[in-house]
Amino acid sequence: MRTILVTGSASGLGAAICDRLKGDGVRVIGLDRHGADIVTDLGTAGGRRDAVSAVAEACGAVLDGVVSCAGLGPYEEVKAITRVNYFGAVAMLDELRDCLGRGREPAAVAISSIGGAVEALAIPEYLDACHAGDEERAQRIIDGKDGTTVYCNAKRALAQAVRRRASEWGALGIRLNAIAPSKTETPMLEKLLAHPDHAPAIHALPVPVARSAAPAEVAGAVVFLLGPDARYVHGQVLFVDGGAEAVMRPDLV
Repeated sequence: MRTILVTGSASGLGAAICDRLKGDGVRVIGLDRHGADIVTDLGTAGGRRDAVSAVAEACGAVLDGVVSCAGLGPYEEVKAITRVNYFGAVAMLDELRDCLGRGREPAAVAISSIGGAVEALAIPEYLDACHAGDEERAQRIIDGKDGTTVYCNAKRALAQAVRRRASEWGALGIRLNAIAPSKTETPMLEKLLAHPDHAPAIHALPVPVARSAAPAEVAGAVVFLLGPDARYVHGQVLFVDGGAEAVMRPDLV
């Protein structure tokens, strides 16, 4: 039986991923701030250390997969978004890499976002601070920015982090990919649509298939990337977005 960690497991996409994996006979270790096998806050260094220790104990230091899904929405405090959506997410990948290295056909998936593809919002110095591991500097740079800008940059940095690790992780026999969803029917989307500052941007997002995604549809892409049919898929960002990114960047190949 495979053992896979899913962060952000208590609700939304994380819960859908857990349901799909359990239905496939996978042993799932859920991690969240509440209602999970492991309860901790990935927005703090101590919470991350506790998470790594607890996961290693729960899996016997052997993992077959990691889904780094935990994240905060654009309506949250901006420094917290940076702490959780980038630094917490990357910590769960990097700090559990040794456990993955002992697994069977190990694979990891990070949850980015269509927001990461919004070129106009990119802040290069913030992205550089993230990749340098300078959490304090990244928070200083982002201080005073709006939540949407912070969210998009943190998710952009996360997608870049996946691609930058392709050589090192591949040499270790561990596949690492990301998915970038667009509008998905989760509690986060509900909050965004109910918020007067965020709803217009959500409604304006071009989605050629003209609907939002059910969480199970996005979960299916995650399970694919974790599984044997994706053995040769590595270092990629898969847009599970109803065609939104194609409209935004039609000439990108």
